[in-house]
Amino acid sequence: MKALAILSVGALVLAGAAPAAAQSKQNIAWGGSNPGGVMYYMVGAAGTIISEKLPQYNITQVTTGGSTENAKRIIKGELDMGIVYGAHVFMSQKPEGPFKSGAKGTMFRGIAKAYKGPTYFVTLPSSGIKKLADLKGKKVALGPPGSGTVFNCSNIARAAGIFDSLKPSMMTFADAGRALANGQIDALCQSSAPAAAVKELAETKGAIVLPYTSSEMKAITSKYPFYVPATMPSTTYKGVPARELPFLTVYWVAHQRVPAKAVEDILNLVYQPAIRTRLAAGHKAWKQMAPDIKNFEALGVPMHPGALAYYKSKGLK
Repeated sequence: MKALAILSVGALVLAGAAPAAAQSKQNIAWGGSNPGGVMYYMVGAAGTIISEKLPQYNITQVTTGGSTENAKRIIKGELDMGIVYGAHVFMSQKPEGPFKSGAKGTMFRGIAKAYKGPTYFVTLPSSGIKKLADLKGKKVALGPPGSGTVFNCSNIARAAGIFDSLKPSMMTFADAGRALANGQIDALCQSSAPAAAVKELAETKGAIVLPYTSSEMKAITSKYPFYVPATMPSTTYKGVPARELPFLTVYWVAHQRVPAKAVEDILNLVYQPAIRTRLAAGHKAWKQMAPDIKNFEALGVPMHPGALAYYKSKGLK
């Protein structure tokens, strides 16, 4: 799927920051991820539908490294919306972690829970790698630079006691899939499912999603309490059994400057049953879209006024 409305991103960002009244259309720059990542396809599917059904809004898909970059660019005012890990919304309020030396993310406003995504390591059946400990000394792709995947994979590897022994590399999801298939790396780490690169591997080369032991899972959730154990079903990837993995909630967020009417109009559209079906056809993760108001506000910032207006009108507030 190609990036939507391939215009000058810089021009769109500036347009997004301009007063809505000065434009015939409201330009909204929406950050997803690199091709091959879940967020890329989610934003691509939603942006296409919104621009088609609500022509007063010009949704532009902005290719980014993923959650970390989306969060930082919203803070800087370079994006209007983004798909962002709940952990990043929380950390940006301190600020700590990837946001330690920057401005606080006080401008974040919640629109909806996008999905809950697992973090997991993938290898090939021929690799001989059967468990996380087998990754020690191996070449492992941790995700694109600036991505939430690198954040998650690094956290998980540290908690599991294997991070310092890895030979890490940073590459896009699609490149990591090709590198693993070609024997250039031993494994890749992925956040969210299903991911296009892993799906292709499972259907062509076969794929192994490494299991977590109970002690590894306990170490992960103790060190990083924003991860919660949950099961990735066996239907996710061909030939891959159900796995208990550490999951993280991912949110659809907006900059506070986005007009309330725009957010309310968009939610009125995307929650329609027929539109939800189209969104899920674009990527299965959209099936999980939900208000999740209480959990989002616990991260330290409020829901967007337009989102609250919509949810209140539907009896969800």
